[in-house]
Amino acid sequence: MKNKKIFDEIYRTITENNSFFITSHINPDGDAIGSELAFFLFLRKLKKKAIIVNHDTLPKIYNFLPGSRHCMHINDIEEDMPVNMKIALLLDSSNLNRTGEIQKVLIHAKKIINIDHHCSNNRYGGINYVDITASSTGEIIFDFINYIRPEMIDEEIATCLYTAIITDTGAFRYENTSKKTYEVAAKLVSIGIKPHIISQNIYNRKSFKELKLLGAALSTLETDKDNFASWVTIDREMLKRTNSTDENTEGIIETVSTLKNSEVFLLFRETDNNATKVSIRSKGHFNVNKFALKFNGGGHPNAAGCMCRGNVKDVKDKLLDALLKEKI
Repeated sequence: MKNKKIFDEIYRTITENNSFFITSHINPDGDAIGSELAFFLFLRKLKKKAIIVNHDTLPKIYNFLPGSRHCMHINDIEEDMPVNMKIALLLDSSNLNRTGEIQKVLIHAKKIINIDHHCSNNRYGGINYVDITASSTGEIIFDFINYIRPEMIDEEIATCLYTAIITDTGAFRYENTSKKTYEVAAKLVSIGIKPHIISQNIYNRKSFKELKLLGAALSTLETDKDNFASWVTIDREMLKRTNSTDENTEGIIETVSTLKNSEVFLLFRETDNNATKVSIRSKGHFNVNKFALKFNGGGHPNAAGCMCRGNVKDVKDKLLDALLKEKI
């Protein structure tokens, strides 16, 4: 455990306050959502008031999680609601800009508690617990609750934490999976969760249109002449043709990254507001987090992303030009 004194400070802040605002980064993934829900359920057990509000809506893939109905979109909340939530818990977000429209809510917070595992985290909170050795923010939340009130980790909280861990480790396939990660997972399983059911909900529930979109995306697969980088492109017309939404692109970059020989993999997705979302993966030594930071993004050494203004063709040309220059 990195620093018990910070955990003590976080718990002291929790005991001294009654209302909490929980949030994370834009386009929340399994780690963000699992961590939010685990902390929400923990606070509820402590008889505290808490709300979860994100810039984006909850991806339907995570509807099975305990407490998921409490995840709100920023447009769903009453205007004065965040004002009453004095302590903000910002989980799995490397900086304030990554929260999107939530930034305008955070100005009401008396204190921000920043809990994260990204190496690019800029310590923006009043209290900061950043452990870059942790596989996920979910692993840190486990450490916190297990240190403070271990008896409170029930099957519901354990399910959320396990979801956070397996999604950020690629079902224990990524380099960020450590011996401790397996030990934490084993403890969660011992509490009574059902890993096979969690995995089925996350990985084996693809809809017809999601598979059609995957096929359409893979048909755009390209690579540079040296096979250093490979990429696929999803534009708005493709989404319309397959009757898909942005949410249905989840997991496509992981499929692309199974291609052998290439080292870096990119998914360029055109949004509906003249911007392009770029997901980047690496299975070599190339640090995609450092690369994404150049475009106001971030993440991990082997998994990162960014959002760039402009149409998908221009953004793709710009990023690929920069990427292929860096490989030299």
